Amino acid sequence: MLAKANRLTKRGSFRYVYNKGERKSCGPLTLAFVKDRTLRVGFSVVNKVGKAVVRNKLKRRLRAAVRDLLPRLSPAQAVVSASPAAAVLPYAKLKSELTGLLRRAALLDPNYEEKA
Repeated sequence: MLAKANRLTKRGSFRYVYNKGERKSCGPLTLAFVKDRTLRVGFSVVNKVGKAVVRNKLKRRLRAAVRDLLPRLSPAQAVVSASPAAAVLPYAKLKSELTGLLRRAALLDPNYEEKA
């Protein structure tokens, strides 16, 4: 589980990131982010992805991927949004897509090498 200090939970926080932030897309994932003093991440999965079980499983997998990358991330408020195509990806591919997206947004340490 992601630490409470690293979670973006309030509706107003999500709205702030969507309105004031930049957006980057990579495959089935979209990242909206605002550079900040602290690192906080939220997740958004639309109803088109599937029923609640499928959406929650995808959010858990995204949280796990972010938790693995946490020490390498720059401080920012970010929202990761997933499209229906993300639900069928294996975890390794999902993490790879997320890593590429964070790298494109310049939120990930450029010297980070993904373990195979």
